[in-house]
Amino acid sequence: MTAVLKEFKKQVKMAGPTRLLDMDSTAISDIYNCLNEGICEIKYTSPDGGEEVKSCTLRGSWVESDKKQDWVDHEYEKGIMVVWDMNGDEWRGGSWIQIPIDRITFVEQLTGVHR
Repeated sequence: MTAVLKEFKKQVKMAGPTRLLDMDSTAISDIYNCLNEGICEIKYTSPDGGEEVKSCTLRGSWVESDKKQDWVDHEYEKGIMVVWDMNGDEWRGGSWIQIPIDRITFVEQLTGVHR
């Protein structure tokens, strides 16, 4: 499992421990709770069959202040999670993205201090 974690680390670096969620026993509400507490790395299968990893959050203090209400522009669909991608649009710093809940394969809550 350690090799998997190292392979999927993205640009957001944290100092401190992390918490892995067991996808076999994790409820959607657990993922939302982790996202509301801070930054999580979520790995999911993309529509073309590849894998994507996003460092994302729902914690308001991480979302750019002028973008906090932009998530409402995403059409609501059952089974879609709208989250703030910390590495989204490089020149702006972040963006709202949609992640299909049924395609999530890995969630790690980065519980340390952002550096």
